[in-house]
Amino acid sequence: MNHFIKQSAPSSRVALNNYQREHFCSLIEQLVERALAQHEVRVTSDLPEDGWESFTQTREYLLFLTGAYACGFVCADLRPNIDLDEVNRNPEAHIARFELKKLRHYVHTLMRAERANHGFGSSVWESMRTGALELLLHRLAHDGNLLEPL
Repeated sequence: MNHFIKQSAPSSRVALNNYQREHFCSLIEQLVERALAQHEVRVTSDLPEDGWESFTQTREYLLFLTGAYACGFVCADLRPNIDLDEVNRNPEAHIARFELKKLRHYVHTLMRAERANHGFGSSVWESMRTGALELLLHRLAHDGNLLEPL
């Protein structure tokens, strides 16, 4: 059997592993830290609405984009149909109740929207400003219900 590097995103039926989860969490942490430092604010809700353009040029942003794919959050068999505006209006209600499959679908939709908006805005920036990304980080990093029982 020949082995090749796969050139497409994984299926949502392929389980995430703990290393992917941990790495993706570290990428979100670096992304948020960079945004706060770049705009000299202490909390993401204080980030300027129009700060996305310079932010999308940072190394942390580019690593986050690639990492979302590498960590298995962007899937070939998902449609980008989570309502990001609805999640951003009340991220606590949505992110807190999403199961892992839905969290993964949220990231998938976020990344597809980011690609579609390239040069005209940033869905990642908006999700950071509303606190949705930090809530996602907290769920992935600390919610034991998302982990497979040993």
